Amino acid sequence: MTKSAGDPNSITDFKAMALELDKYRRIIETADDAVVSINENHEVVFMNKAAEKLFGYQRSEIMGGDLNILIPQEYREQHRKFLNKYLRTGHPRMMGTVAEVTIEKRDGAKIPVSISLSGGVSENGRMLFTAIMRDLSAERSLTQRVQEAEALAAVGKMVATVSHEIKTPLALIGGFTRQVTREPNISEKGKRKLEIVLEEVGRLESLLNEISDLSRPYRYQFEELDMCQESAQVLELMTPSLGEAANGLSLLCNKGVPKVMADKNRLRQVLINLVNNAVQACAKEEPKVEVEVAPWPRGGVILEVRDNGHGIPEEHQKELFTPFFTTKKQGTGLGLPLARRIIRDHGGKIKVVSQVGEGTTVLVALPARPKQGNES
Repeated sequence: MTKSAGDPNSITDFKAMALELDKYRRIIETADDAVVSINENHEVVFMNKAAEKLFGYQRSEIMGGDLNILIPQEYREQHRKFLNKYLRTGHPRMMGTVAEVTIEKRDGAKIPVSISLSGGVSENGRMLFTAIMRDLSAERSLTQRVQEAEALAAVGKMVATVSHEIKTPLALIGGFTRQVTREPNISEKGKRKLEIVLEEVGRLESLLNEISDLSRPYRYQFEELDMCQESAQVLELMTPSLGEAANGLSLLCNKGVPKVMADKNRLRQVLINLVNNAVQACAKEEPKVEVEVAPWPRGGVILEVRDNGHGIPEEHQKELFTPFFTTKKQGTGLGLPLARRIIRDHGGKIKVVSQVGEGTTVLVALPARPKQGNES
């Protein structure tokens, strides 16, 4: 016996089904994971709020359009082939599995996600494919920080073991060398050789100090700072030691830059390091290093150090914050790791953007106040 359209039981069943569908729709809509569905024509037919947040697009911009806009250029053809093969053969190569892939956000940033794929037939007989995605950026960042902390702990043990043994003979070498340079009968050539010895002793002492600085815990003295004023003072302080390169140094302070709570000496250390790196990278006839201070939309300050140097190859950029990695002949590879540690301890971020042949920009974002627990 079939139920008529006006049957009260049919109406009740229909309402129950509608409520059930609405419940599942709300569950998907409020889920933390991003959900995106496409049809067999590669068109987006559904995406939840988490997907909007993950990709940076509004649904009105994506729905009904091709999925390619959410796929990095280098993976689009491969994705099409997988879809077409499944439609042709029904072979579920990735269906029901979890994989790690890279997606592209609206701003061009590429981030790692875990993705689970499923497919099925809709009521109208058309194929639907759904991807559930979870951002792995925070997890990857945490893993990286743990690895860095372990590396620094190993450095700390090494420093505690050998630092004293190295510093003592270095001090003796430096002291005796200075005494010999004051002897009256030494030739100019001999004096120059002794000066080289002293320079190398100084370089090794600086390296040991940097290693010790990197491995031990910091104590910060936070105070309210005007970063425009601080930047100007740092550049003035550096000018005599930069020689002719100082002519290409400039400072731009934008309007509305708020004051920040920070450790003056540590931030000066960061800025001096970044400016020195920029100057050393400028091998052109007219070196140009620009320091810009601007408000951070999230509240705080953005500090940029730009140079017109030769740029950093892409394969080296991932290693820039790795202790002891350097592309300079006389570099220690500790300046940027130290800078990142200081900025992170202030609750901020540091990023390097570089293009070979065009130069490098280092961006530092400082919040108005440091992370809770670091302020003293």
